[in-house]
Amino acid sequence: MKYIKLNKNWNADSRSSEPVVSVDQNTVELNFYLNPNLFPHIDEGDKGIIRFNDVHAYKLEPITQEEYESGKFRFKNEDLPWGKFYELPGSTWRTDFPEDKVVVNESLKSTKLKHFIFFLPTCIFECIAAEYRFQFDYTMAEQLEEKYPKGYLNHYLALFSTHFDQLNSGSYKVYTNLYIQLEGKKEFELLKEEIKKIKANKDVDSYVKIANYSELPNFGRKQLDEMIKVIETYDTGSKYA
Repeated sequence: MKYIKLNKNWNADSRSSEPVVSVDQNTVELNFYLNPNLFPHIDEGDKGIIRFNDVHAYKLEPITQEEYESGKFRFKNEDLPWGKFYELPGSTWRTDFPEDKVVVNESLKSTKLKHFIFFLPTCIFECIAAEYRFQFDYTMAEQLEEKYPKGYLNHYLALFSTHFDQLNSGSYKVYTNLYIQLEGKKEFELLKEEIKKIKANKDVDSYVKIANYSELPNFGRKQLDEMIKVIETYDTGSKYA
């Protein structure tokens, strides 16, 4: 069986209860607790949200890991390992998706739909949809927006994730040069001023979480400190800036 693992820097909490499913027209949201023991940017009580768009149908089936591994599901553990969030390219969902599924929109063109499956502690969630989006449900993010309403560092991190995936000083320097070209030197100086306030308020750790919105693998405090150092010491008077 072909599968693509989609959760790079998060997973469901193995001690949590069933997820909450909500439907709004063609959109289905799955809300669940995150595992705080696997990733340093996740704290106890943090939640995740997966939003599926243009949904044809979904199914939430109560089943445990032991039941799955003993063969009480149509997929086998040796073909599709328990415990992650996957896309199943080449799925035969048109013929073998559970008959007791919840149909959201039966008029969608099947050629544009994908098969997603998520193994949670006490259930399996399957969804046939055009696309998905995961986001961290951090109440802390709202607090940071109030303290730093311009969001310069937030914007800087978001742009980095769209252009780079290598976490090292070389990438940070190249990106900072690109950022200045895109945003201007004045914006860059405002970013540096905001970072001073963030450090003074001891909020740097919170931005490790913000950085992980973009699912940069292995982005932790060490990487953020190195990125901030590049910003603070970057020479905007050079011919490259």
